[in-house]
Amino acid sequence: MVSRIIVTYVIIGLNLLVWLAINITFTDVRSLNLFLLNYGVVPLLILNNLNYLSLITHMFIHVDIFHILLNMYALFIFGRDLEEYVGTLRFTLLYLISGVVAALFHVFYFAMFLSIQCSPAVRPIPAVCVSPAIGASGAIFGVMAGYAVSFPRRRLYALLWFVPVVAPAYLVILGYALIQTLFLFTTPFSTIAYTAHVGGFIAGLAISALYRLTTAPKFSVG
Repeated sequence: MVSRIIVTYVIIGLNLLVWLAINITFTDVRSLNLFLLNYGVVPLLILNNLNYLSLITHMFIHVDIFHILLNMYALFIFGRDLEEYVGTLRFTLLYLISGVVAALFHVFYFAMFLSIQCSPAVRPIPAVCVSPAIGASGAIFGVMAGYAVSFPRRRLYALLWFVPVVAPAYLVILGYALIQTLFLFTTPFSTIAYTAHVGGFIAGLAISALYRLTTAPKFSVG
């Protein structure tokens, strides 16, 4: 039987290649920062209708080795089964849409909820407005949400706040999402984009729920 798992491995491969290229190519902080400003999600640019392409490119950019290893491990664990279950096209759409929504959630959270003005006319420009958001975390939280919807009772072994737990997938993944939401409100200016994680999770939850409503189950999802 030919494996239907294609996109998960392609995304992992692309992320690893980009990470490697970044760490080989950029030997000074200035050039690296310029690259991140061009291809990461910068709230100032998005809110002023510039650089929409970064809503896609940011998902494939990592600098820190622990960041990419953690993200790719999570994608490897959750992405393969979800892609095989919903199909390659639907998985691709869920991944990309979750990543885009995650970035937009991150941008508009500061502008709408915290009322921070990201405008070239504002001086000094708030640091959060020009800080590029990078990484696949938002899209992967969408995949995790899809996994919880598709395999709600499958048992997972995980660490929640460094406490080992064994529980059904929907409880473990919901636990992670709730922790991210707590951090979103308590540490909104953290260097970790908790807002993107929550936005990606919400998008993945909505999309996968729609998939489940419009498609008959193909096999047991216990």
